[in-house]
Amino acid sequence: MRRVILSALFAAGIAGAAWWPASISVKAAPPATPTFNKDVLPLLQQRCQECHRPNSIAPMSFMSYSETRPYARAIEKSVVGRTMPPWFADPTVGHFKNAKLLTDAEIELLSAWAKSGAPEGDPKDKPAPVQFADGWTIGKPDIVVQFPNEIALPATGVIDQSNLVVRARFERDMWVKAAEVRPGNKKVVHHMKAIIRPPGSTWLKNVPEGELYVPQRGEGFDTSVPQPSASGPLPVQDILAKYNPGVAGQTFTVGNAAKFIAAGSDIVFEIHYTTTGKPEVDRSMVGIVLADAPPAVRHLTVTGTNNPRIDIPAGASNYEIGAEATLASDAKLVWVQPHQHYRGRYFEMHVVYPNGERKMVLRVPNYRFDWQVGYELAEPIDLPKGTRLETLGRYDNSAANRFNPDPAARVQFGLQSNDEMHVAFMGVLVDAKADPTKIFVPRRRPAPATAAVPATR
Repeated sequence: MRRVILSALFAAGIAGAAWWPASISVKAAPPATPTFNKDVLPLLQQRCQECHRPNSIAPMSFMSYSETRPYARAIEKSVVGRTMPPWFADPTVGHFKNAKLLTDAEIELLSAWAKSGAPEGDPKDKPAPVQFADGWTIGKPDIVVQFPNEIALPATGVIDQSNLVVRARFERDMWVKAAEVRPGNKKVVHHMKAIIRPPGSTWLKNVPEGELYVPQRGEGFDTSVPQPSASGPLPVQDILAKYNPGVAGQTFTVGNAAKFIAAGSDIVFEIHYTTTGKPEVDRSMVGIVLADAPPAVRHLTVTGTNNPRIDIPAGASNYEIGAEATLASDAKLVWVQPHQHYRGRYFEMHVVYPNGERKMVLRVPNYRFDWQVGYELAEPIDLPKGTRLETLGRYDNSAANRFNPDPAARVQFGLQSNDEMHVAFMGVLVDAKADPTKIFVPRRRPAPATAAVPATR
């Protein structure tokens, strides 16, 4: 389970359950009188404690009866409404390793426990506690890169999405099997990325270290020509790790792969802060677990599809935005994370093979900006050269969208949450010796949209 404002989450949950198909039902009767120690705690250990534990991303801990009992009714409401655990993909489309779907029997058990007064039961029935690395979901990091100083944040107002450069200057080439962004102050960090900036990069090269910097349009690009590293692989700008509601630590070992960081690289944090009503400070970090040996396969987290031509009319309730990308070389798809803002309500992704075969790999019929889940494919999908990736998003800019900050506004592309985006971040695997700059056919940057095109279906 992931971090969210509890009251808003539970209130929204039941309405979102209507589309859920019956095909995931698993019929089994729960115990007549379930107890916490015998029935509920094992389920919490399996499904919830990864996030609902001290120093993790959820706002409350479910490690013990005393911690869980006050939330019994809230737990029942959220699991019946299928807002917890947070999982918004259509379970009839694709298969995902990190799917968080409770069976009907598990939902009935939690509901029966809450309705029967949430009894604790016999302490002898408790399973052994699950051991977690303190604060880290990836285990103890080998390297931690932290802000060089605390960042002071105002009590109120909107804080623009910003970048913060840390001159890590890694001393040697290294391969990474896991990484995790760990917020210093979870109350103010809505989402954050740690990005590898390779040596010699022109991206934000003149920005001072350790200061929040609001990027201008076009400043997210590196115009330098990558040079081979000392050990051979070509260093490129790559997303090392992301923190969102719905995304914690990431591992890169599927297919025996790993990420590459060249000697001399820096880390750039991309940060979306929120205010709490009082002054706050933050000093976030990223933890890195090193691979045991250089791999034959390289993991890259890329912006797979992106459409900056966004111009949503005020009041439009079902505006469609699409994007596509074509593979310039063979790769494998292992992870997808849709990214839209407040107006985003729906997302889907298709793979179109060179022979014309078309396959839907992800459908998110109830996209939530406050839960930006990353979807780990159960098995890598081969993407031969010439394969086209197509994504489609639907946006609700009407007053009916309770997340909409201003239904009267015309909404265009931008990095801030009041603007809109249509992006799919993707984890792909390529040969470790391949040129990572030549995964996709180069995209021409379209001119900004000047006219709105309403949805046609």
